[in-house]
Amino acid sequence: MQRKDRPKNAGTELIIDPKVLNLAREGIFLPTPPVTFPCKVCAEDGATEQSDGLCWVCRRLKISAWREIEQQVPLSE
Repeated sequence: MQRKDRPKNAGTELIIDPKVLNLAREGIFLPTPPVTFPCKVCAEDGATEQSDGLCWVCRRLKISAWREIEQQVPLSE
């Protein structure tokens, strides 16, 4: 069996408008900035849902405090 010869211009017509295609490409590759709001502790802008509502400074202080508590030796009575 042999394949039928396709016309030379077959498959080159545009189905999607080039303007719409470019808008879709731009929308895919543009990163969306995270939504920020004021910190629960210091009220500085920059807190996100992923950071438990804390800005980066307050989050670092919280993590440092946890580490200090873990390293302290419990007092025996």
